[in-house]
Amino acid sequence: MHTSRTPVLAKLLVAGAGIMSLANSVTIPFLAIFLRRELGLEPPAVGLVIGSSVCFSIAAGFFGGALSDRFGRVPVLLTGLVGVVVSFAGFAAAEHLATVIACNAALAFSSSVFAPVSKALLGDLLTEGTRVRWFSHQYLATNAGYAVGPLLGVALGLSGARIAFATAAVTYGLYLAALALAAHRAPAAPATVDDLPAAGRLLGSLRAVATDRRLLILLVAGLLLESVQLRISALLAQDLDISFDNGAQILAAVMTANAVTVVAFQLLAARFVLRLEAVTAITVGGLLLFAGMAGFAFSTTLWHFVAAMVVFSLGEVFIVPSEFALIDRIAPPAARGAYFGAQSFTQFGGFAGPFLGGLLLAEWDGTVMYLGVGALALAAVAVYLAAGHRITGLRRNPKGAESRATGRPGGR
Repeated sequence: MHTSRTPVLAKLLVAGAGIMSLANSVTIPFLAIFLRRELGLEPPAVGLVIGSSVCFSIAAGFFGGALSDRFGRVPVLLTGLVGVVVSFAGFAAAEHLATVIACNAALAFSSSVFAPVSKALLGDLLTEGTRVRWFSHQYLATNAGYAVGPLLGVALGLSGARIAFATAAVTYGLYLAALALAAHRAPAAPATVDDLPAAGRLLGSLRAVATDRRLLILLVAGLLLESVQLRISALLAQDLDISFDNGAQILAAVMTANAVTVVAFQLLAARFVLRLEAVTAITVGGLLLFAGMAGFAFSTTLWHFVAAMVVFSLGEVFIVPSEFALIDRIAPPAARGAYFGAQSFTQFGGFAGPFLGGLLLAEWDGTVMYLGVGALALAAVAVYLAAGHRITGLRRNPKGAESRATGRPGGR
């Protein structure tokens, strides 16, 4: 579907990524404080509540995307947002552990639907030559929200307070209303299921995902990259706490550098990435990730770590939109939601990286840990390069795609 109204809905999806990350970052990072202060939970119970959300998030990303193939993108997005509103409202009113666990599970499940389904909807709405640009904008909006949110929460005195969850519920409610209105004025046609093995059934999307060797290869490569980049703060925190007296200050500065670098360079880098083939962009990004990890391995001062993080963050900027572009490239239109949902399985890298890093740190030291985990980025680059050469259609000329695009790129 490509109408004059399409860019409005696309812009709202991108804005929604920023709104959601802003609301989440004012609340979720301080959830542990809320659970301890308001409900008096002990650390083991706090860890159980927060840690359990990972499994719900991965499951929601996959099944949410698949459901959007069957029932349409917009209905699934709106249902997910309703779940988020109810979850945050539940947190604000919670008095018992059971309520908190239920709200946390519902929040993880509902909010994790947004990312894959919104990307699938962008793929439905936009021409091929404009999608990488919009994926980049969405990534920028997400990071901008997370960069501002925690500071805003502290400044407004919302950190760990019930009012923060109530505010988040209202914010999501307003966005839900805006998205519903935009979708009503510019309705997006749901993906057809005629090309699926079981036409008209959810199993069609799931079967398309399970039998696509190309997708499996990309998921393996993506998991290797996520093992390096998804929980980099956990790797840094373990080493810095052991090796430096001012480890907490270094970690704070480094993670701030990560957010600032991503936000500052995303738009500039997106223009450059658009000129590169997606496999090439990921190759550059993977090499930058490894260079950043090598920088951490041999850093001795705060500024060494900050410089290494800038290099590392530039790698992320190259990788993230390009990964989405490759998934979009191989996904059948009728199963696009399931394909983007399947990408959520790469989040298991968020467990694999810190686990491997912990083993290396315990047996050797931080230098070995950074280089060992960083080597996974090189392995991912090798997989992507091999896939680019062997998988027909994975490499395309982005300039050619841009020239074939109809309408104004990016809605401008």
